[in-house]
Amino acid sequence: MDKKNTAIGIGILVIAFTLIFLNPKRNEGTPVASQAAHSSAPAVASVPDTLPGPPPAQAPMEEQRLLALGNGTLRLNIALRGGGIQDIALLKHADLLQNRREPAKHPYVFNAGGASAALAFRVDDVANPYAPPRAWDPLFEVTEHLPGRRVVLVAGFPGGHSVTRSYELLPEGEKGEPCLVRVRTTFCAGSTPMPPLPLRLNTGTLPPTEGDTQNQFLGIATYDGSEFIKTSVSEFVSSSGFLGIGSHEALSEARRRPDVQSWQWVSVTNQYFAGIIHLSKDARRMVSDLRVTPLRKATIPGTTPQVYTATGDIGFALPALQPGQQLSIDTDYYVGPREYSRLADLRGGQEKAVQFSKLYFISVDPLCKLFVVVLDWLHALIPSSIASAWGFAIILLTIIIKALTWPLVSMQQRSAERMRQFQGPMKAIREKYKDDARRQQQEMMKLYQEHKINPFAGCWPVLIQIPVFTGLFFTFQSLAQLRFQSFLWIPDLSMPDVIPGLEAIGGFPVHILPVFMGLTMLLNMRLTPMPNVEGQQKIIFYGMMIMFPIICYGMPSALMLYYSVQNVLTIFQTLITRRRMRREAALAGTLTPVPAKALPSFRTGRKK
Repeated sequence: MDKKNTAIGIGILVIAFTLIFLNPKRNEGTPVASQAAHSSAPAVASVPDTLPGPPPAQAPMEEQRLLALGNGTLRLNIALRGGGIQDIALLKHADLLQNRREPAKHPYVFNAGGASAALAFRVDDVANPYAPPRAWDPLFEVTEHLPGRRVVLVAGFPGGHSVTRSYELLPEGEKGEPCLVRVRTTFCAGSTPMPPLPLRLNTGTLPPTEGDTQNQFLGIATYDGSEFIKTSVSEFVSSSGFLGIGSHEALSEARRRPDVQSWQWVSVTNQYFAGIIHLSKDARRMVSDLRVTPLRKATIPGTTPQVYTATGDIGFALPALQPGQQLSIDTDYYVGPREYSRLADLRGGQEKAVQFSKLYFISVDPLCKLFVVVLDWLHALIPSSIASAWGFAIILLTIIIKALTWPLVSMQQRSAERMRQFQGPMKAIREKYKDDARRQQQEMMKLYQEHKINPFAGCWPVLIQIPVFTGLFFTFQSLAQLRFQSFLWIPDLSMPDVIPGLEAIGGFPVHILPVFMGLTMLLNMRLTPMPNVEGQQKIIFYGMMIMFPIICYGMPSALMLYYSVQNVLTIFQTLITRRRMRREAALAGTLTPVPAKALPSFRTGRKK
């Protein structure tokens, strides 16, 4: 019975992880209200003549000048033409794995290759509302420039109108969030009224990551205080889904309007980084909509451009201003890693941008958040001088989880050992009452009760691993702290493990940890007394055992490290439990002790 229950448990585990692997890509929250190009499109207001039109085909060199603003964590290049942020270098995060030791020299660059400068204003094309927004780019002058703290730009317009843009950072060493840019844009009417302005604020752009093969984290999201909704890049690519589930046609663009409450923030994210525009209360009142457009590029020169990523434009319906009247749009712009604890310290629930996934309709958010908090705490306990600190933090987390589940696993192991020791009486009952199934079951239950055997205990430790494994799978997928973190031979814990110089054999990727995990899992199951599976049942059982490492083969090495260490600890626990039971049996004199060197035969499944 115990062998069958364990086989059932393993089967459930394999099915659960298969569902994780095939979990369809979809948006969080309610579906996005999207529009394809058709004639019934809503009219788009034009930009008044008092504002500048499109830029010349080639702006003079002085108008292309970039102004630097940095604090040791971020380095902003602000374009005088349009007043947006051309790009942002994250000085503490390297661009490539080989540059991880010198991130300041080779930083990860936010908005590199973007369709527009981040936080630049854009306008819809009146002639073609479904064409990508075009630039609204007056030439700004610098009125204040403190390179480590603040930049103020001003642009003048006919009629005495003006637009002032200020960017402010926390200086290096000052308490606060160094990845936060405080931005204020002030529109001031001159001697004549300023007409209403339908402008769009660009979110910036992030590229896909190697680990996010399904574009699960790449997209534009909004949060209104209660509902998080994301437009994924996958929405712009046709998909047949999995067995038809999740199939959809490609959208040309996606538009959405706020519901009852306006959005508190809008974000652009990929697997590890985020740009989050947190809007002030006054700014929220002017938000009209969000427009998400795909960006395309040819992955191979000469081929048709494919959807690469997406960018967002927040629409603002700015009211008319009377002479001398002014209006401001205040935003806090976070540009940095998607670290849960870090974003939780900001306003407006910005930690939602971490996007812990769902297994279809089942949310594991609370478990993922718990794992992140515990991992951060364990990592903080490890001295910074110790290399591979995150690997040790994962091992410590594994030990904590094993300690918490130790009693339950021990109960299962003791029950399995008792069942093995009572195989003789159980076999006698089956033979004696082979023609009376009801009496056979009664006698079996009587035997279980007399000797405190739980025939259903075999499934419990396996079943309890399902939420733990699922939670850790989604946690490690979203944990930006693991990016480029090494441990032993593993160069990057956020990716499948590889040995440098032995990444593949014959084009097939070589990952050591999934193989080691499978071997330790097999050894652990062989050490657990489960004698009731024979013949076809044994083939099915070992087939499940082979499937599990195959399913996990391409998963992050952090997850494989956890499960491998967990298996080793379980083997250690099994040996301890068996030794204690032999000692107890010997002292009681009721059972014949099992020889210490007796190990199960890998061919028959019985003791030698």
